Amino acid sequence: MKTLKFALIAALVACTMVSLANNDGFKAKPKKVVNCTFEKAIHNPALVIAMYQQLDDKVLGNEQPVYTLEVVLDGTLYRITGSRGQWMVFFSGKYKLLKDRKANIITSN
Repeated sequence: MKTLKFALIAALVACTMVSLANNDGFKAKPKKVVNCTFEKAIHNPALVIAMYQQLDDKVLGNEQPVYTLEVVLDGTLYRITGSRGQWMVFFSGKYKLLKDRKANIITSN
């Protein structure tokens, strides 16, 4: 009987530890890392939507000529490199029409 109690307690502790390990906020490594330029990134509509969702124009606060920003899409990490001017045009809303059009397509499914 003691052995059975010990086994049940050990199983309970193991299940609890597994459950807590899944909820610790640990981010797994991305499946793949892709380095691309800003020009190449804007030709991928899904990536443009992900860029609008995950990036903020506050990163342009410090003055530097080239920015490399990271976006995760479908488990793939995209490192997008562009000039300050390109990112300013992006955040000003030039590509929002593409974003809105794609969003309507996604929500209509």
